[in-house]
Amino acid sequence: MCEGIRGRAVLAALAERFPQLYVAPAEDAQEAHRLAAGRGIAPEGADFGHFIGDEEDALLAVGTPAGPVEVLFLKKRADFETFLRIVGHKSQPVPIARTVGAITYRGLADWGVVAREREEYLAGGGDDWASEFKRLASAPGAFRAEIVVISEGPYSGVRAGMTPYPEEEWLRVSRDIRLNHECAHVVCRRLMPEDVLPVWDEVTADVVGLLRATGRYDARLAALFLGVTAEGFAGGRLYEYLDDGQRERIDGIAAEVHAALRRVESACGDAEAADPFGFLLRLKRYPRLPF
Repeated sequence: MCEGIRGRAVLAALAERFPQLYVAPAEDAQEAHRLAAGRGIAPEGADFGHFIGDEEDALLAVGTPAGPVEVLFLKKRADFETFLRIVGHKSQPVPIARTVGAITYRGLADWGVVAREREEYLAGGGDDWASEFKRLASAPGAFRAEIVVISEGPYSGVRAGMTPYPEEEWLRVSRDIRLNHECAHVVCRRLMPEDVLPVWDEVTADVVGLLRATGRYDARLAALFLGVTAEGFAGGRLYEYLDDGQRERIDGIAAEVHAALRRVESACGDAEAADPFGFLLRLKRYPRLPF
């Protein structure tokens, strides 16, 4: 991972930008969340008592060909789920599926940027911030943030014993695969927004994840992540990316995906391993799967 803010300072830094993080998930939290997220007004007596925190928490800027990607790592699963409830579900105490290990939020109002713009405007002699804010906010994407949030845990639920890595190392490798997998999705969204092929997108994002985390592409591991074999579907992430009609023929699709993973492995030499995002974009332009 790249350098950035770490430990218990992470949530404090984020709350300056996203004050809804002060709003603990609760049935009656809608109004407090609306004021914090929509107007930047933190609740009275705001604190982080609903987060546990960990010294390994990190807020990072990851460099990519599409610009930096902001990534938040929360070590404790409970904190990851609390964050998702607050940001993704307006501080409602909804269940978070255990299968969710990462998510990207786009278009979040960033009140830290608003505060900086206001300070600069007033320091420059401005005297009508309300009008200036309205003018600035009319620009597409103004004051909006994109952030990838990832959790701890074995990647795709694959146990360490099924990999070449001891348990602790597999957790570290899993973290790096998950981080770079999500960054790959952001790169494709920014550079190729109309090019969406759900299964192929997952295949290629795993390519980047494995190359950046381990230095090599292992088709056997990639097959375990998706649950595919030469004979058909063995249970795994592939199911999540298929529609109802595709699920009826999942064994045939799984066999096609398995063959594609082997082709990707054959095509992945030293140059591709040295430039995972470049390899990603080439693969995206020439899909090896028809769905």
